Amino acid sequence: MSVPEIQGNAIVYTYPSGDVDILCSSDRAFTPEGWEASEDFRRRGPVPAVRESGKKSEGDDMLRSARRARSKLRRLALSNEFSHFATLTLDASKIDRYDPTTVQRALSNWCSNMVQRHGLRYVIVPEQHKDGAWHFHGLVSGGFDLVDSGTIRRACGGKPRRPRDEAQRAEWLSEGGQIVYNLPQWSFGFSSAIALYGTYSHAVGYVCKYIGKQNGERPLGRWYYSGGGLASPQKMVCTLDYRQVREDFAGDCVELDIPGSKMLVVHSRPQGGDNKED
Repeated sequence: MSVPEIQGNAIVYTYPSGDVDILCSSDRAFTPEGWEASEDFRRRGPVPAVRESGKKSEGDDMLRSARRARSKLRRLALSNEFSHFATLTLDASKIDRYDPTTVQRALSNWCSNMVQRHGLRYVIVPEQHKDGAWHFHGLVSGGFDLVDSGTIRRACGGKPRRPRDEAQRAEWLSEGGQIVYNLPQWSFGFSSAIALYGTYSHAVGYVCKYIGKQNGERPLGRWYYSGGGLASPQKMVCTLDYRQVREDFAGDCVELDIPGSKMLVVHSRPQGGDNKED
């Protein structure tokens, strides 16, 4: 079988929510899984283009890396079902929250322990405060403990507030407010968790936005952490009509110019869903 017959011009990702992502190139640019490892395919495959003279800046490379990481995190999160959005902070009296090595070790050990003992499933993004201290945001599910903090995130937005009495609490909840929980198993500082609400893909997009906020730098050496036996995205390499894809998904796609060709990036949601970019 020849290389053109093997390769396709599109990758289609499908998710349990009904969301679909499409990467469609104007050229055959994608190889089905399994063929990359074939010695015969590598020998007959296209020779990579020589990079143009003039190096890209390190900042440009980092921005591209952040964009790729956001895409990978989005696909991973959409391929799994998480229950809560969590924020984890670090208490200076319990840990050196400014030391990357100490912080990374603490997070990794905590996640490993929670996965093994409580079935935690997670995607977590590190972020730095303006003073350099670390904290984390992410999506979680599993057997972690939840304790009512007594505060409510109101439907109208703003910081979580404590209602003055049970009547006001009931009122805020009836208006669509969310109970803010604490995670007592997080022993390094303050924690909060809110059950996901609204469009799931919007919640995923909200977490992905934290990648790249650190002036383009990769925090703690990794853009994000994930674990707990997560399902991989369902991916299919195929051949699609480029012009037809652009026409069919006109409201949900972005067309990019890349060296020697063009690329359509499509984020399509189930009918009736919110199709705004996350």
